Amino acid sequence: MKRLLKFTFMIAAFLAMSLFGVRQVFADDVDVSQEVHIHINLGLKLPASADISRLRAPTFEIFDISQQFDAAEDQKEFTAKFPLGGQSYARNFIEKHGLKPLSRQTGSSVTASIDFIVPGRDAYLIVQTDGNGVIENAGNNGTYTLPFVFLPDDNFKIDSQGMMWYQIKGKTSLVQRSPYLFKYGRNAGGELPLGNAKFVLYRLDGSMKLYCTNSGSFKTSDSPLNDGDVAKFTSNSSGLVMYDRGSLEPGTYYFCEVQAPKGYRMTSESQKVKVEIPSRLDDGVKVNGVNLDKVYGSALSDRTVSAARPRIYNYSIEYPPGKSSVTPPSPEIHKGVRRKGLWGMLPQTGEAKSFMLLLGIGIICLVVLVSVKRRNYKEEH
Repeated sequence: MKRLLKFTFMIAAFLAMSLFGVRQVFADDVDVSQEVHIHINLGLKLPASADISRLRAPTFEIFDISQQFDAAEDQKEFTAKFPLGGQSYARNFIEKHGLKPLSRQTGSSVTASIDFIVPGRDAYLIVQTDGNGVIENAGNNGTYTLPFVFLPDDNFKIDSQGMMWYQIKGKTSLVQRSPYLFKYGRNAGGELPLGNAKFVLYRLDGSMKLYCTNSGSFKTSDSPLNDGDVAKFTSNSSGLVMYDRGSLEPGTYYFCEVQAPKGYRMTSESQKVKVEIPSRLDDGVKVNGVNLDKVYGSALSDRTVSAARPRIYNYSIEYPPGKSSVTPPSPEIHKGVRRKGLWGMLPQTGEAKSFMLLLGIGIICLVVLVSVKRRNYKEEH
């Protein structure tokens, strides 16, 4: 089918060249075949409260990755890695394969579409960059378009230039500055993620704690756990606790555990987890000193959830905090049952007194028995 389509387009291209003249080439260093027109609607998703006047028109670059796509053992997995891996994965891929952009385009406005006219290929990588082609600086007041792979298919039109015309929708969304942590428990069997732990978020005004409310504002509270206005952030089955209210202003905040899961106790560590929101949008959010991965559309990648960092631990009631290892103490030692003493046999503490008493009585009986036998022996002889 693909060969038939390419043959059809070659005929269309020949007719187009005959009617409209020579085509414009966007990449001088590639082997140009039938050109295609890719029209991208950005599909920008912003909260209703977002100030669109603060956003600049985005820039995108398009790369030919047909060779890498065709060589992939699992092409579905190959394409899925780009949005999951985010900007750093796309940058590393481009550098590893020495790829050069076929074209770079900047929209005329924040919500304007992007048009690429590029040589016909099997697979394209489309990434958002800044004006200088730097992927990591593509952030636009917290908005990014995840890198994605576009595969030409049968869903196209032929435009007036005789060119294949594709219309696709980008996956641009708000990158949340959402701090998060993973709640884990330690018990005699090791460690595991804990669900149903409740946290609040507060900031300090001098020595006063101001707690985040459900509306995203901050207020004082004498009992944040029982205060219905104070926002509660509850860990899920993966142990994930994530802030999901309005955008946080730059500054320092703290997660505070207010209710531990059943069977576990809170620790001093879990009641003051430092959150750092930097002034520069391109700088990463930190929790407990750990640089967090970016949060796209209020969701974390599978890789981030699997890594589960940073982890804040609770200890089971049976396994007290302060242990240097999750290995449980020996049941015999824990119960205070015997340790080795004299000759590796004597018991300790109160049991030693009983043992010595019995030993003394035994010695006395033995002495008496020996004396009686010796006297009887003398009388007989």
